[in-house]
Amino acid sequence: MPSPAPWRFQRTIFGVANAIVDAEKRILVVNVPASDGPLMAAAPTMRAVLERIASRLPEEDELGRLARRAIACAQ
Repeated sequence: MPSPAPWRFQRTIFGVANAIVDAEKRILVVNVPASDGPLMAAAPTMRAVLERIASRLPEEDELGRLARRAIACAQ
């Protein structure tokens, strides 16, 4: 079962540094470089946006194709 979104980047939580936590404050990963943490934490939201774009645009649309390819790469 996937961890519930939104994910958050925490510089410190429960005595652990640079962690990504889910909506229930479960630690998913630690020691994330501070510059990468916010981007990694946004992953579930970015995937939801890509799925929404892919579902609304026709197959021949370039943006729709790019969104579907990104989703396929993430699986």
